[in-house]
Amino acid sequence: MIGLGIATSHAPAVFCPAEWWPAVYEGVPDYMRNSQPPTASLETPQVVAQHVARIETAFQTLRAAVAAYAPDAIIYVGDDQGDMFNESNNPSLAVFTGDEVWGASKPRYIDQPLEDSHITVAVHTDLAKRILAGLVERGFDPANLGKMQPLGNVSQGMSHMLIHPHPRLVPELDIPVVAIFINENFPPLPTGQRCWDLGLALRDILGDAPERIVLYASGGLSHDPRGPRAGWVDEPLDNWVLERIKRNEGEKLINLFAFDSDTLRGGTGEIRAWITVAAAMGRAATVLDYFPSHHAKCGLAFAYWPEQGDTRAAAQ
Repeated sequence: MIGLGIATSHAPAVFCPAEWWPAVYEGVPDYMRNSQPPTASLETPQVVAQHVARIETAFQTLRAAVAAYAPDAIIYVGDDQGDMFNESNNPSLAVFTGDEVWGASKPRYIDQPLEDSHITVAVHTDLAKRILAGLVERGFDPANLGKMQPLGNVSQGMSHMLIHPHPRLVPELDIPVVAIFINENFPPLPTGQRCWDLGLALRDILGDAPERIVLYASGGLSHDPRGPRAGWVDEPLDNWVLERIKRNEGEKLINLFAFDSDTLRGGTGEIRAWITVAAAMGRAATVLDYFPSHHAKCGLAFAYWPEQGDTRAAAQ
């Protein structure tokens, strides 16, 4: 059963110490450097340090929730950005069913070779194969990744949607994972409706599963780190999305990607993972924190769907 749901941003800055945030912000494309929002100059080193502290506070809560729930597996739902896949093969939906995943646990902005931070994490292969078969039975056409063979970036390995947050949630790396990839960056892209239906399918597949499962939406919210909105954050959009999951009105998100918009392009497409997990959880979420960060080039959000019967979240 899915007892616990989690959704967080996975912008590289989230996993960097404060001293590396300026390097992250330097990644703004050259043509965007003279058109940054005026509030960006207010993000002093002291403000960045506060942002880093808020991130750690959110992860402390999430780590505690995971430890208390004691899951048998964590299923990560998110995107790949040219690491596992490349232009030769970029599926709309994929499930990793191999025995283990490996990759760089620290972002590329930190001054060390990616290989130096490689970790290996076991995969709950039986559960992954059941998800794969269950999705096919319900009208989806997922690709099957049976082993680690990165096509885009061998040094990175597994996509950062999993390999960056997992050590923060599970420092001992002793809980196996499943990776479900949704193509959220490269056309053709699934609609919000398709992602909602995917979440409902996962709820159906996993509802009677004997394992204790955490479902994790990795990515978002609004950001376009290498595009024409790099450094800008759409706060009204982010707050609207968060309000929907707080009120258990996730179904209202299904039209988000039914139309084209500059704001919805780029990394903002990662909201698809939040739509999927909101549908799978089927109840109200608790939003731990949200703040726009120009240095992180992202609207940073942290939320979870506590285990039913957990009264701690209701008090927040």
